[in-house]
Amino acid sequence: MDYTELEERLGYTFKDVSLLETALTHTTYVFENGGQHYDSNQRLEFIGDAVVDLVVARALYDMRPQAGEGYLSKIRATAVCEQSFAHVARHLQLGKYLMMGKGESATGGADKDSNLADCFEAVIAAVYFDGGYEVAADCVMKNLSETIEKAVNGEIFLDYKSRLLEIAQMRDNKHEIEFRIVGERGPAHMKEFDCAVYADEVFLAQATGKSKKEAEQLCAKQAISKYTELFG
Repeated sequence: MDYTELEERLGYTFKDVSLLETALTHTTYVFENGGQHYDSNQRLEFIGDAVVDLVVARALYDMRPQAGEGYLSKIRATAVCEQSFAHVARHLQLGKYLMMGKGESATGGADKDSNLADCFEAVIAAVYFDGGYEVAADCVMKNLSETIEKAVNGEIFLDYKSRLLEIAQMRDNKHEIEFRIVGERGPAHMKEFDCAVYADEVFLAQATGKSKKEAEQLCAKQAISKYTELFG
């Protein structure tokens, strides 16, 4: 496959294209074609997550020289999350190149936030291994700088779980917010989790995600409006 357009959008040309190919290989593709789990992008995703965390942490450290650890951690969590990575991945059109199994592809896997976010992390790791840390850091900032700026300026709030907990604690009659994983299904590489959230024992919302964390965030996003409707 010709990756020229992708490399132009990314801002980096690979010396070892096999690294990019691995970054674009979903686990379902590997298993359907008789490969091993380490042939997929999961291991690269692990490294990419660490690289992005460090790059964004350093950027925030420099942007807010008087900010405390708590503030920096909160802003990083807003910028470094599945939604922001998926947004960048769509801009890079990673879904167009992502190699998936037939089942995953048929169910819209090329546009799922979880797949796109994981792929973006894996691509950053591929850049890191191919070109070194400084080059990878440049790629991260090229693609995430706008998100980081918005997070610092309070223009985005993507940690819906924390937001719901904050809203509940601001009331005079505080509610205890409880997230419950109420369902789980699928093989290890394609798990789905059902999460429900309650204010005390009052049901607020339920949602499904590819991880427990994703399910909780999606659930909390729905629950915020329901909580406001019920309790003002």
